[in-house]
Amino acid sequence: MTITTMIKRTAVASLLALAGCATQSTNTDADNWPGYRTDSDGNLLKTAEGRCWRTPNWTPAMAVEECDVAITGVAEPDPEDAPQLAEESAEEAAEETVVLPAPLTIEFAFDSASISEAQQRYLETWYQQVAQLDGATVEVNGYSDPLGNARYNRTLAQQRADAVAQWWQQQGESVADLSVKGHGPDHSVTGSACASLRGEALKQCHQQDRRVTLRVTEVSDP
Repeated sequence: MTITTMIKRTAVASLLALAGCATQSTNTDADNWPGYRTDSDGNLLKTAEGRCWRTPNWTPAMAVEECDVAITGVAEPDPEDAPQLAEESAEEAAEETVVLPAPLTIEFAFDSASISEAQQRYLETWYQQVAQLDGATVEVNGYSDPLGNARYNRTLAQQRADAVAQWWQQQGESVADLSVKGHGPDHSVTGSACASLRGEALKQCHQQDRRVTLRVTEVSDP
């Protein structure tokens, strides 16, 4: 074998090794640990008790020995640990990822606490999402714009929150506990953006302030 041939073979082997490394480096954390959360270095994130953090799309089919040996059955547990592992497996299988609906904001007409048909449709959709939860607590907060008498605006804000709570109760069986409160004009979202306007333009500018916000603050353990 000539020296030239040996050099060529060595070069080819080196290129193949580099290609293998490049291919390996393109693997993503999601490929390595699908269904589990990882840190910036690709390592599994675990709780203080040593349990892995699962992503919302985790399924038992994604279980790996390092995180869910009781499910995978890859390693044979110590017979003395079997009851504890069986109990932990049952608890983990019962755990579900609870996805809370995003907070909802509905708006009201100027000097009004009536819920329009369009806003009721938003409420209905959100109500159905909350109905899928167990033991939910919903915070209902009413607000007004800063135009006019502050005391009157606080009363109007409470009336708007009460209107939403009344609508909720009219839907039939309660699907959540409500916490209802009116805040008045002290929580304006428009800020100083409307300061230079007058008349109808001023009222329109403050439309976002005339609102009720709803958000789920608590649910029962699954």
